[in-house]
Amino acid sequence: MAPDFKQILSEQKEELPMIKHLGWVPREREDTVSTESRLIQIVTGVRRSGKSTLIHRILNGLDYAYVNFDDERLMNMVPEDLNKMLESLYLVHGEFNKLVLDEIQNVEGWHLFVNRLQRNNIHLYLTGSNSKILSSESATHLTGRYSLIELLPFSFREFLLFHKVEVQEAITAKTKGLLSGLLEKYMANGGFPEIVSGEVKTGYVSTLFDAIVTRDILFRHKIRHVRPLREMAFWLAANPGSEISYNRLKKLFSLGSDNTARNYIFYLEEAWLFLCLPKFSFKKQESLRYRKIYLIDNAFAAVGGSGSSPNKGRLIENLVFLDLFRRRQKLNFELFYYKNITEVDFVIYQDHKVKEMIQVTLAMDDQKTFNREVKALLSGAEVLNPEKLTIITLNDSNELSINGKTIIVKSLLNWLLDPSI
Repeated sequence: MAPDFKQILSEQKEELPMIKHLGWVPREREDTVSTESRLIQIVTGVRRSGKSTLIHRILNGLDYAYVNFDDERLMNMVPEDLNKMLESLYLVHGEFNKLVLDEIQNVEGWHLFVNRLQRNNIHLYLTGSNSKILSSESATHLTGRYSLIELLPFSFREFLLFHKVEVQEAITAKTKGLLSGLLEKYMANGGFPEIVSGEVKTGYVSTLFDAIVTRDILFRHKIRHVRPLREMAFWLAANPGSEISYNRLKKLFSLGSDNTARNYIFYLEEAWLFLCLPKFSFKKQESLRYRKIYLIDNAFAAVGGSGSSPNKGRLIENLVFLDLFRRRQKLNFELFYYKNITEVDFVIYQDHKVKEMIQVTLAMDDQKTFNREVKALLSGAEVLNPEKLTIITLNDSNELSINGKTIIVKSLLNWLLDPSI
């Protein structure tokens, strides 16, 4: 039996004023979404990262229709229901030429429906909590007719906008102290809009993490052995920045094969819980085989481990990775890590050359740490010949000249506030 679309869509329409009222914080990805383009605008990212709010913010003041498929009453929709739903949309909203389809990946065969609407000159805005929303089949049907936007939770710059903090070029001691305090808060609590708005982190992140694992992975992929995947997800959350080995994961969680471990990592990435960073290598197979894994937001570090506080050095590294991941979209570079005798946290590759190599560490005041971080950069530089060498720490700022190489040491605060690479 088909859902009562008229009632559901009427109730969802009534929710729009409340959605529009929630936190109108400008997002750095706003300029990539167009109200005039004929392309299908697809915004993808982890649940509760602000995808819907971004679309509603951009369309504010314009007439548009709206469907939220993340509604339990629409969970069992089949492709044949989509046309009935379209009739109800016109009944509830009247004439429209802009349509928002929220969490569209929940409906099988959605791409054919969207393709038909686009041919009928409807401006379409889609959101999806699935990084592989454009599978091979859907991408084939939509080839050349869509624009894909990846949205993460608030960056530090967006976090400051929410708190109405303007950053001037000349930072006074007072401003620096206030910014440092906000950075500590952001580093520990992350950038999920509802947490930034005051929601208590502890219960919120564990509930959200569990909901994503359950709904977007276990149910979606019909996984029978629930416990190993859950345990793997919690273990990975406690170890951001770790290099992953499918064989090791297989042994740790008593999985049937390396392939099962590989599939589980794929599912966790697909649900936007984690992001994987490939190893830099001129051999493609080696680059695909070795990867490090990072959390989609620092808030999720709280669900890992056995209640102990997350390692601060790992939190800083995760924060740097996320900001580099955001910047790569705008500045069009590829991001890797490098490992040979020593390991370099991040490699920025652009225009067929290594632009920058970046090390991240909590502090440089210990001589052993200093030697390790510098040695790793200089060793990597001998092989990859980067244009720039950088070390990011929590508080240090300096410029080092060693063995004819210049290394810029930047505080995390200054680096995050610098919009360049």
